Amino acid sequence: MPADLTNTIATLITILVALFGAFLFALWMGMGIWTFNDIRARTRDWLAIGLATLLVLVFPVVGFVVYLMVRPKETLAELYDRALEEEALLRELEETLTCHRCGVPVKEAWVFCPHCHVQLQHTCTRCGGLVREEWDICVFCGTAQRRSSPVETPAPDYGTEPPYPEDPQTVEENLGYRPVTGERYSQQ
Repeated sequence: MPADLTNTIATLITILVALFGAFLFALWMGMGIWTFNDIRARTRDWLAIGLATLLVLVFPVVGFVVYLMVRPKETLAELYDRALEEEALLRELEETLTCHRCGVPVKEAWVFCPHCHVQLQHTCTRCGGLVREEWDICVFCGTAQRRSSPVETPAPDYGTEPPYPEDPQTVEENLGYRPVTGERYSQQ
């Protein structure tokens, strides 16, 4: 074998080994940098960040596999997003209106609970606006409101005679709105 051919083969082998070594070094550094960034996104504990990065740099492949097995499952951003979702759900639950007697969800415009038939709102004696039973004042004019007693009045006993409705004008004046159309009725 000529000396020139041997030198050429030795040079090629040296270049291939150098390229392979550079590839392994880049892989080693990449695993260390990736681990550092990943653990930093998952915790603020600098001891854990340093130990995880050191584990991967000292024991490259085995340390990387071990890190992947023991790393926290959620990133700090995912934990923050989940906490925001939970807070939004709790706020939504708190803002949901419920009947003060039976606890069934009701809409703000409803005057009576469809479940237990208790009156949810009454009209303000001064401005005629709808006022919820649990409010102390009218939100429209600021007039102090009467508190209805939580004791339920028993249904009247009509005996065998069927109940007859009152005069429609009297019903409208007592309720403060027209039951059939739902219009507000102002007494002036």
